[in-house]
Amino acid sequence: MKRTILFFALFTLGLVSTAQTLNTEQWIHDLDYLNGKIQRQFDSFTPGVKEQFQSAIEQIKSGIDEMESHEVTCEIMRALAMLKDGHTELNIGHRNVGFHRMPLLLYFFEGNLRVIAAHEEYEDLLGAKIIGIGNSTFDEVFEMLTKRMSADNAIEYLHAGPGYLILTELLECMGVSDDPIAASISFELTGGETRKVSFQGLEVKEYQEGTWKFVTTGEQPLYLSNGKESYWFKWLPDEQIMYVQINRLNNQKGAPSIKKFSTNLFKEIDKRKPAKVIFDVRKNNGGNYHLSRPIVNGIKNRDWLNQQGKVWFITGRRTFSAASTMGIFLKKETETILIGEPGRTHPNLADNNEYMNLPNSDYLIEYTTKIKKHWPERPELTMIPVDVEILPDFESYKIGKDKVMEYLIQND
Repeated sequence: MKRTILFFALFTLGLVSTAQTLNTEQWIHDLDYLNGKIQRQFDSFTPGVKEQFQSAIEQIKSGIDEMESHEVTCEIMRALAMLKDGHTELNIGHRNVGFHRMPLLLYFFEGNLRVIAAHEEYEDLLGAKIIGIGNSTFDEVFEMLTKRMSADNAIEYLHAGPGYLILTELLECMGVSDDPIAASISFELTGGETRKVSFQGLEVKEYQEGTWKFVTTGEQPLYLSNGKESYWFKWLPDEQIMYVQINRLNNQKGAPSIKKFSTNLFKEIDKRKPAKVIFDVRKNNGGNYHLSRPIVNGIKNRDWLNQQGKVWFITGRRTFSAASTMGIFLKKETETILIGEPGRTHPNLADNNEYMNLPNSDYLIEYTTKIKKHWPERPELTMIPVDVEILPDFESYKIGKDKVMEYLIQND
């Protein structure tokens, strides 16, 4: 049976790797272009970060004659991380970056990074914990990685870190390996045995088209059952639950608008009078938060629905940006209960972001141009807390058990 791989697309945006071989003049042009955009347009509540960024860019330029192209890329990534903004980053998975990948897919469970999928020849590694990379412990490598990642809060490291740690060029830049297209990983296998395995990095197409094996043995849970629609709902008659999944807060091409979708949804809710309505944004990494207003207002305008225990909002480590802001609206304006795993968004930072392509490398970079405090009453927060925290665990994941939905079904 084909399995859904969580976050498989994060680092596989292009079908062909086209690693850059720019000359010094071209790289300097790109760096000056990037710095100019950041100095003129980037916005932040954190003082001094633009000055730090400019200093980092000048440092890269001063040593660029001694750098390989992948090293320049890594330094750009590190400089952008200094801006301390989760919306501002180099898309390191873009085809033009051309980084190689080890044939693994990794995921954090309860503090352990495990293999949840691998190419067929490494099937015996499924479920294994990573305990080291190169000659360094896993904790040492992960600490180095966080210094190079753009993030609003530490949840970003759990979400995106596993994808970064299979990039062989990045590992070489961090001094973890001495080969930009090869690396070794030490594993603790499910039986307790330890093993060190050397991997050759693969280009994107070879990585994608390998024969994948998966650790999962059970049926897919409901929230992974529909990967095509940006928003959909399903009536669960036995549980008297209306389940609503919103995977992107943008109007989907060829589908009704979110506003029309919301109208149809609440017609069904009014007809069914469900015991619970569940909104699931675990797979949602953003969009336009204004588009969530019909849903927020639909709950507010129904006294019978807007009651404690009737409406639930599931978030996860992928939940970001507009999806998180929707959670703030619901938390502040309705009786909705937030459940699951906290998302990776700071409630009082980015409000709008733009994209740029560097002129020579064509690297894709996202950056914040407008900031806003969506929850100014809670200035101490770095993430949006959940009311009921339920974290993923490996044994449940293996058998396809959704602990959050199980909780919601079993608890009145």
